[in-house]
Amino acid sequence: MSDLVAHLPLICLVVALAALAFAALGLARRVPASGAPSRALSVRERAIVAACADALFPAGGPIPLSGTEAGLVEYMDHHVARTPRPLRPYMRLLLHFVELSPWVFGPRRARFTRLPEADRVAVLASMAQSCIYFRRVTFLSLRTLLSMGYLANEKVAGAIGVACCATPFERRATAGAAVPVKPPSLAPGVTA
Repeated sequence: MSDLVAHLPLICLVVALAALAFAALGLARRVPASGAPSRALSVRERAIVAACADALFPAGGPIPLSGTEAGLVEYMDHHVARTPRPLRPYMRLLLHFVELSPWVFGPRRARFTRLPEADRVAVLASMAQSCIYFRRVTFLSLRTLLSMGYLANEKVAGAIGVACCATPFERRATAGAAVPVKPPSLAPGVTA
């Protein structure tokens, strides 16, 4: 009996990893219903993105636009749709891991989307500082994806004083027409 208790953390980890693997397989085999709107994320996944977006970028913060007001749910949906098909289950798994993380790690035993705003922020903060590598990487991945979407919003870019530029690697002529940049020369007469 004491051997079982001594190995209980390892057994729990193996069971959790097996459950995540089965969840990834289930998400990979998900087939959209015919006639449904062409969304890459399910309704539940969109709710998870909205909850994360508003926890990371709350309304009335330094930039008054909240994450959902900045269109992060649609941004993530389009991002997942553009992702190669074999990688989509991993992005969904990331969202479901965040959804179930408070149930496993606290502060309260509930899904992320059912927590109050303050507890959602606490969950994300604990993920960012977790001693478990997978939790930290999950937080960093989620924050990176949502930050890209937040900064892609024109109102947010204007609020921080950044001019949106769809072609940042082209030089601008004085008349406003784009002038392509020549590739750098590696040696006289050789270009990249």
